[in-house]
Amino acid sequence: MKNKKKQSWLEERKDLFVKNVLRDFIHSYSFFQESEKEYRDTGINYEGLDNWVGTQTDRGRLWVLKDNCHRLWKDIDPGSQPEPFFFDWMVGAIFHEAMKLKENVYMVDRYHPAYQVALTTTTAYNWQKNCQHFFEDTQEDIHRGINRIKNLFVRASEHLKSLLLAERDNSLLVRFMLEHKSDTNRLWQKSGGLNKALEAMFPLGLDDAYCMAGENYLEGSWYAEARVAFIEALKINSDCEEAKFGLRILEKRLEELAHILEREYTLANSSQVQGHSFSDSETFAKPKAINSSIDTNE
Repeated sequence: MKNKKKQSWLEERKDLFVKNVLRDFIHSYSFFQESEKEYRDTGINYEGLDNWVGTQTDRGRLWVLKDNCHRLWKDIDPGSQPEPFFFDWMVGAIFHEAMKLKENVYMVDRYHPAYQVALTTTTAYNWQKNCQHFFEDTQEDIHRGINRIKNLFVRASEHLKSLLLAERDNSLLVRFMLEHKSDTNRLWQKSGGLNKALEAMFPLGLDDAYCMAGENYLEGSWYAEARVAFIEALKINSDCEEAKFGLRILEKRLEELAHILEREYTLANSSQVQGHSFSDSETFAKPKAINSSIDTNE
């Protein structure tokens, strides 16, 4: 019973989890690319890696990505659904390589001062030789680790694109892709960018993608965003009936909202006027009551 409840909870939130996987993959990949450039230019930073990976009690972006992939696809059959299986596997491999990279960078940062001293120290024990081998090996591990993570990210991004083709009914995902065009374009630029991915998801036309986003905005009362999405759909296909219908519904909602606000405004003004009248009558009534009381006492 507990497993069924857990599965039901996950199924209800699957669209959100899949959207978050794309979001966190993009951010994790972007961070790695910045770190790789930093490594080539000036050397990699341990603190940034530590925040990226995180710990069991304070998970970083990459750790969250790994957990969500495993939560969604750990029981996937690789024979029938190879794309999510291999994507989950590769994200796990990226995570473990990042853990090793973080530890190696820590070792270099932590013991670099001692290494510098050892290079200039002459003792009976050959510190220089031992330290040199240690640091050369660790730095070589860092170099190999960065290259492995780079290759894994490239391959994982293509598996991610392929598995998302089965998510065309996920309006949260489609919205995210359209809202973050530049990010998704960079992610898949070697294989045609965002439009190529959306064309595969919506073979009848990209106007379907914008209509889906518009309907989702409409359901959430994001009216300005809904209008933009439906208009974009009409730019792609001027005969798109779904977009025209969406705009009609939007105008009707806005009219209803305007009537509600007008009524509330009228009621608020009416109550305010009545409140002032009541206060005025109270103000004049009190002196009479006080005077009457004084007269009686006298």
